[in-house]
Amino acid sequence: MREIKITFIFLLITVSLLKAQVHLEQNGLKTSVTNTLYADNTQAIRYEIATVSYNSHHWQPGGIIIVELFEQSYGVGYERYMLEIGFGRGVNVGERKVSLLESYGINRNAQISLGAEYDIPSNVGGYVNRATPIYLDVKSYGGYKARISYMQDKVTGFSGINQIIINATPSSLSIPDFIPPSVDTSKDIASSGNLRISGEGIHYIETGNVGIGTLTPQEKLSVNGKIRAREIKVETANWPDYVFGKNYQLPDLKETETFIKINKHLPGIPSAEEVEKNGVSLGEMNAKLLKKIEELTLYVIQLQKENDLIKATIKGMK
Repeated sequence: MREIKITFIFLLITVSLLKAQVHLEQNGLKTSVTNTLYADNTQAIRYEIATVSYNSHHWQPGGIIIVELFEQSYGVGYERYMLEIGFGRGVNVGERKVSLLESYGINRNAQISLGAEYDIPSNVGGYVNRATPIYLDVKSYGGYKARISYMQDKVTGFSGINQIIINATPSSLSIPDFIPPSVDTSKDIASSGNLRISGEGIHYIETGNVGIGTLTPQEKLSVNGKIRAREIKVETANWPDYVFGKNYQLPDLKETETFIKINKHLPGIPSAEEVEKNGVSLGEMNAKLLKKIEELTLYVIQLQKENDLIKATIKGMK
């Protein structure tokens, strides 16, 4: 009976420790969670939550580090960052990169950034090893826990590469205010299903060109195919009502005839070759066609006046 009680107490202690555990390891993949790190007011605060060692000149194990941010103060917010550090990021230079992969929730009051890299007292193949701080920046009364997933060896002091120091309760440093980054747009979005954007509000693409049926859109929207719409509204300036102004000079019809014989198209209208090569602007072409219609209308009015004058002259002669 006594052994059963001892076993039961041991199980309770084990469960309690697991619930409170800051660092976990599963088959070489490790996870560490910081305490909640706050910005107590509008002053932005920086925390050094981890430091990682590497050598930029030699292959090494370790791989990508993932940092997830969980807001737990006055709102909801979640961000997931990917950190690439070491040989794989630029041979012999150790280029570092931080990418924001996901961002959800209402609050955007934190970001992950990298500090200045520095040498540590060890080397690989004659090349000095380096270390890079990983910062969590918090602002605007935010409170965040950071979950760090990694495959480096967790240590308390560096002795070589592929090591990481985790600071679950780091000290704070005041920094200037900042604007958190947007989700990294350098990666393509791929899906085996339908791409669907739904929800209330306005949906927009902030920058760049969009192509449908083409990989090289030259305009804000390029479509290689047919478009069906209930209505298309084109905004354009310099609408040709100036043709009806009293100072507008109608083109001479004989000059127009000569131009048509030589160029095989109307003056001011692009040729078939130009249209085939460059396409046409719908708003600009509508304005040009309207200008020709207005000029034709004035020609018809002139002919009507001349016809009426001829009729009156003939009637007078009779």
